[in-house]
Amino acid sequence: MKKVIVVGSLNMDLAIKVDKIPNEGETIHGHEFLMNNGGKGGNQAIAAVRSGANTLFIGSVGRDSFGNTILESLKSNGVNVDSMEIQENESTGLAMIICHNKDNRIILNPGANFSLSYSFAKDKLSKLAQEGDYFVTQFENDFDTTLQLLEYAKSIGMKTILNPAPAKVFPDEFYKYIDILVLNQSECEILTHIYPKTIEECERVGQILRSKGTENVVITLGEIGSVTITDKEIIKVNAYKVEVVDSTAAGDSFIGAMAAQLSFGYSLKEALEYATKASAITVTRKGAQISIPSSEEINKFFQR
Repeated sequence: MKKVIVVGSLNMDLAIKVDKIPNEGETIHGHEFLMNNGGKGGNQAIAAVRSGANTLFIGSVGRDSFGNTILESLKSNGVNVDSMEIQENESTGLAMIICHNKDNRIILNPGANFSLSYSFAKDKLSKLAQEGDYFVTQFENDFDTTLQLLEYAKSIGMKTILNPAPAKVFPDEFYKYIDILVLNQSECEILTHIYPKTIEECERVGQILRSKGTENVVITLGEIGSVTITDKEIIKVNAYKVEVVDSTAAGDSFIGAMAAQLSFGYSLKEALEYATKASAITVTRKGAQISIPSSEEINKFFQR
């Protein structure tokens, strides 16, 4: 079994439900407030470890109560957090989440996430990684640092997975360092000017991104499922019909579960099918990391 090494963000999520989005200058009442460990990196690591992967984390938190809480939670779930950079002058990342009409709007204060240094992360990665291990990252840390680490991970023989969220256009030269690019419709639009709704539109997005050097493009389509474009095939995986409670960690759950299955040696198609099941259960629960299912829960749920 290969390792899954996540380099990414850690946030404390403060979520509240509203019956309407407030207008400018308006104060409204919210309900069902929830404080939960989050951050795309943390969520993806939890999803990987709960699906049984040997999961390690490289990231940055402040020396504060939120940082301590997040690290203890990761450790208690089985994620190796020995390679963390603790910031003395930055607070732990924070996410304000407004949940409305089965969707969410998120405001990030990156804090310590943006202070993760390339030299620190590269040094840790060089000591932890072996050829064939999986490198998973996102865009919630410093942008240039993330791209440099993506290039370095590829150079030492790792299999790289990038979730370009929050979406940003990045230089074409970095696409060749990405083995699997996982993005949703909004991220597709920012990177290609196409908001895909059909398989044909997904194929166009995939062709554009693969022409830049990316090997595999996975496009998640919410309640529709996902379409994956490789050099050999188009993989369509339908979503499962479930009652949506909170979609906050759905994409992260999908990515972490997929990485776990790949680390066990399963094919990309098999990993995508499993990840779709993990994501389906996640949206039926409130919160970020607390909503992500274990492999046992996934198997039990779908045996029914």
